[in-house]
Amino acid sequence: MSKSRLLTLVALLAALTLAVFAGVQAHRAAAAADARANALDAAETRVPALLSYENATLDEDLDRALDQTTGAFTDDYEKILTDVVGPTAKRRGISTEASVSAAGVVSGDREEVVVLVFLTQTTTAKGDRSSTSGSRVEVTLRRDGDDWKIAALKPV
Repeated sequence: MSKSRLLTLVALLAALTLAVFAGVQAHRAAAAADARANALDAAETRVPALLSYENATLDEDLDRALDQTTGAFTDDYEKILTDVVGPTAKRRGISTEASVSAAGVVSGDREEVVVLVFLTQTTTAKGDRSSTSGSRVEVTLRRDGDDWKIAALKPV
C-alpha cells in the first residue's frame, strides 16, 4: 500500500471517528434538553398537586401529594403530612391552593433536574378567613421510570 493511500485511509478513519463522536455528543445534548423540558413541565404540574388540598377531601389530597414524590423525600414528606399538615388542617378547617406563577430550569441532566418555581398560595380556614402569599422553591426532580417526580423541595 502506498504512502498516499495510507494517509487517505487514516484521514478517512479520523473523519469518520470525528463524525460519530459529534453525533453522539449532539444526541446527548438533545436528550439532556428534552429531560430539562420534561422535568420543567412535571414541576409545573406536580408542585401544585403536592401543596394543594381541600379540607373536605384531605386524606385523598394528601395521598395524591405523596404520589408526586420519589426517594427519601417521600418518607420525609409523609411524616410532615401525617404529623403536622393533616392534623392542623382538620382541626382548623384549612384548605390551600397552590399555583405556579413562573418556573425555570436551574440545572439538570438526563436523570436529575433542578427547577426554580415561583408560587402563589391561597389558604382558607374556618370562618372564611383567607390569605394569599407568594414564595419560591427550588425543586429537585428525578426520573422515575418515564416520569419525573419531586425528590426535594427547598424554600429559597
